[in-house]
Amino acid sequence: MASANRRNRRANGMKGSTVCKALESGTPLNSLYALIPENRHAALDRFLRLFGKSTDDLRKALERERS
Repeated sequence: MASANRRNRRANGMKGSTVCKALESGTPLNSLYALIPENRHAALDRFLRLFGKSTDDLRKALERERS
């Protein structure tokens, strides 16, 4: 039986091949961020706060990578 984490990844389209493609792209941070469903962004924001980062820090990093 698959773990809950694995079931969630697969349900969200975050299969291993998709993640590998995102990591190998020219903009891996943006590619990985695009895989996160809209309804999980609030959870990502809480996760960032655990590390002392804000959503503004994430947006700046995403923009810096695109430049």
